[in-house]
Amino acid sequence: MKFATKLSTGCIALLSCALSAAGLLLIGQSFSGSLSSTRAVLQAQQEKEKYALERLILQTAADSADFENYILASAAQQYAEQTADEGSGISLWLDGAYALYSDLPATLPRAALKQALTDGESAWQLTRAAGRWYMLLTQPLDLPGVQVEMLCAYEVSAVFATRNAQLRAWLAASAALLALGGGAAVMFSRRVTRPLTALQAASEKIADGEYTQRTNVATDDEIGTLSRSFDTMASAVESKIDELAAKNQSQQDFIAAFTHEVKTPMTAMLGYAELMRARPDDTETQREAAGYIYHETQRLESLSRSLLTLMGLNRAGELEWELCKDAGLLMQTVRSLPRGSTPAPRIISAGCVVRVDRGLWVNMLRNLTLNAQRACQGIEGASITLRCERRAGQAVFTVTDTGCGIPAADLPRVTEAFYMVDKSRSRDAGGSGIGLALCARIAQAHGAKLEITSTENEGTTVTVAVPEILPSEREVNDDTQS
Repeated sequence: MKFATKLSTGCIALLSCALSAAGLLLIGQSFSGSLSSTRAVLQAQQEKEKYALERLILQTAADSADFENYILASAAQQYAEQTADEGSGISLWLDGAYALYSDLPATLPRAALKQALTDGESAWQLTRAAGRWYMLLTQPLDLPGVQVEMLCAYEVSAVFATRNAQLRAWLAASAALLALGGGAAVMFSRRVTRPLTALQAASEKIADGEYTQRTNVATDDEIGTLSRSFDTMASAVESKIDELAAKNQSQQDFIAAFTHEVKTPMTAMLGYAELMRARPDDTETQREAAGYIYHETQRLESLSRSLLTLMGLNRAGELEWELCKDAGLLMQTVRSLPRGSTPAPRIISAGCVVRVDRGLWVNMLRNLTLNAQRACQGIEGASITLRCERRAGQAVFTVTDTGCGIPAADLPRVTEAFYMVDKSRSRDAGGSGIGLALCARIAQAHGAKLEITSTENEGTTVTVAVPEILPSEREVNDDTQS
């Protein structure tokens, strides 16, 4: 059963119970009041009839001191004939057991009459006979030397008829109110549960993959709060799905680029190996083939080292932090460059001390310097500067070259793995397209960001900044000579 149906059914049930309780209480109070007032009237009437019957009996007995049974019965009959009323009747009972006279309806049960006599004058009794309701009242006659009770039966069907009419009117009114209230309850429940229906529809669509679906329920109650929480959750799910999709696409691009980068040199190396096998006596061909195979093998080795470092960063829990002077890091970077590589970088330090992973930080600066040297190849007078300077509590490392620069269209993608601005030139220089991606990941691991600015045919500047460790916070040996 739907919640709206349950809600409307509950409202109708509550309305029905309220109407029933209110109707029965009001009608019951009205009937009880009517019956009480009727009884008071009838008791007063019986009191008058008692006095009238006593006078008649005394007149009938004349000077006799004894009240014979026939005198009592005769007087009662005479009185009944004089005051004949279709809705009432009287009877005389001797000693509460013997009926001397009775014009009561024959349908009245004798047991009810006996009970009325037993209860006495302070009691009253209702009984039903032949579809009519009667009230039985008893009064003892004040006659000397004899115990006689007058039992009267008064029809009170009108009181019950009024009650039944009130019940029928109440039932009709209740039916109308229930119909109107039921319709209102159905409309109310549908309105109240409409946001829940929207939530259900939105959740089903999201389950089917429509992650942009929202409920957009604008109410100030708990359902509105639930709706806003649901929309927030849906937004988070959509963002996570987009993030996973982007990550999956990035991984697919990475695998595709890696496969291409490995396949190209491997194909060439196989070709040159076949050439060497086909011409075993051609010394020049063998030398050329061996040189190419050596060059491509070096490039594959460099690629594998870079990949291992990159994957190690992705899995690393914590870096090996240590306090290092900027001069030591810059000098260690220069010493790690291939012997004879040009142009040789110029070093400018500011005496800063930073907390970094020495090996990774030097690896990052080395890769940036190698990229700068490749950019300077074939450009007369090109230069490279490795610098560290203070800026607002930061130690800012920069690698600046005056090489060929990077086109503006390529700048947003240069830190993507295997992305190369000039593929043929990069491969000839031993590049793999993963160096800047590795540098960006090392900077990120240190809580920093690689910032690249470049102008084509003018040069490139790569900047990365980390907090400087103040003298009060450091104890470090001079490592500029290490």
